Amino acid sequence: MFVVLLIVDPHSQELGPPAIPVRFIRTGGQLRVLRDPSGTLPCVFADTGDAMWFASEAALLVEAGAVRPRIDFQAVARSLYLGGLPEEDTALAGIKQLLPGTCLNVKNSRHSTSVGWTPWKFVPEASEETVDEQAIKLRRVTQSCVSGWGRLHSGLVLGVSGGLDSSIVAACLRRAGSEFSCVTLTTDDPLGDERGHSRAIAGHVGSQLFEERYELGDVNLDTSSVAGLASPFGRLDAQAYDATVVRIANGSNAQAIFTGNGGDNIFYMSHSARPLADRYLATGASPDLLKTVRDISTLTGANGFRVAWHGIGLLRRASEGYVWKSERKFLAPLVLSELDEHSVTHPWLELPEGYLMPGKAAHIAMLLRMHYSLDAYAARGDIAVIHPLVSQPIIECCLRIPTWQQCAGGYDRSIARRAFADMLPPAVTRRRAKGSPQGFTYQIFEHFRDHIRERLFDGFLMQNGIIDGAVLDLVFRAEHRATGAEMMRLLTLVDTEAWVQRWRAGI
Repeated sequence: MFVVLLIVDPHSQELGPPAIPVRFIRTGGQLRVLRDPSGTLPCVFADTGDAMWFASEAALLVEAGAVRPRIDFQAVARSLYLGGLPEEDTALAGIKQLLPGTCLNVKNSRHSTSVGWTPWKFVPEASEETVDEQAIKLRRVTQSCVSGWGRLHSGLVLGVSGGLDSSIVAACLRRAGSEFSCVTLTTDDPLGDERGHSRAIAGHVGSQLFEERYELGDVNLDTSSVAGLASPFGRLDAQAYDATVVRIANGSNAQAIFTGNGGDNIFYMSHSARPLADRYLATGASPDLLKTVRDISTLTGANGFRVAWHGIGLLRRASEGYVWKSERKFLAPLVLSELDEHSVTHPWLELPEGYLMPGKAAHIAMLLRMHYSLDAYAARGDIAVIHPLVSQPIIECCLRIPTWQQCAGGYDRSIARRAFADMLPPAVTRRRAKGSPQGFTYQIFEHFRDHIRERLFDGFLMQNGIIDGAVLDLVFRAEHRATGAEMMRLLTLVDTEAWVQRWRAGI
């Protein structure tokens, strides 16, 4: 058996040999292939019997003749059901993905997978470091990683929302001396208008800010936002953001688009009582528990009794670990009954012996939740898309921080806020609310209502019994006011139909 490697690396450009998302290690008669645990570069593979093929895009495997794309409709249903949980199997028969941190072991024409990197290795059972000490470490490693990414490219464009994560990237790029401009997108409703906060951070770091709008003209129902991936779970509205940022990048002759993606997941943006359960399990009944109760109460708005009650409930279920919730909306009952028969798990969700930490288990689940979006935004055309916060050293640093410290003072991502307090305007570090482009999803639905209905009722998902027509019909009734969750799900279903069309048509 031989190995064929087909890599398109958006980060390399003209900087010499490309950095690939996998490492090949030959030991004796065995080949071990280990994927970067951060998940910042996709990796799919195919076993043709006489060869193992690895690529950064499923299309490369098809173009090389390694496989012929065939859609597995059951796997399409499972992808919608899992809600972004990464699995080795994809919705294209014959193509699998090498999961972040996973090792593929090849020997004697056979292959198996094992865990090559686990986040639990970096989770201490107890930590004596103060929040200030944790903040110093996080600042140092984040600045180092963002600076390193910044040195690889010139003329950068950074997508900002005025939120904490993208603002941290902006501050680190400025401290590193990188030249960059910022771009923010706004919707017609106030919730999606982030210009005030975006101006604050752009002015603070001295960068030009492009203020753009989400445009319906950038949305094409025939195009999937994740057309290049081997499984569907994209959202139609992502097209408008991508198109605008790419236009700005091209007009600025930028080499790369930087984002703050993954920050919520890595810095642990949680509004639950899990940190209280973690603290009790780590330190026992101590006066410090009251401080954590107050922090969570301030963060969530719930009274102390309610916080304590939820914390007790989490303690009772601590041995279960994190239970991944399936996305059931609009899926047909028969499909759901079949999918419910199969377990939903991942090696990182399995609790190591002696680790009863509901908060840290949820933190790790948040890392898993970001992997699909990272695959979806690995590149846009010929422009690299860089997510510097999703660097392995930053991930490992944050895993070492106890969850109760990450909500200290009643703020989510508290250590990250503290780490960069003197590099960011108070309007950013003290901000509690987050904006959302949700209003644009309603615009898309109203503008394309008839086309969306036609696509879903006459499309692949309905023909294969994956979605429930009776339930779906209710959303399109004039008297029904769809919820934000329904809108997002509808756009995912339409995006999935476009994904199916793309792979049915081949390359």
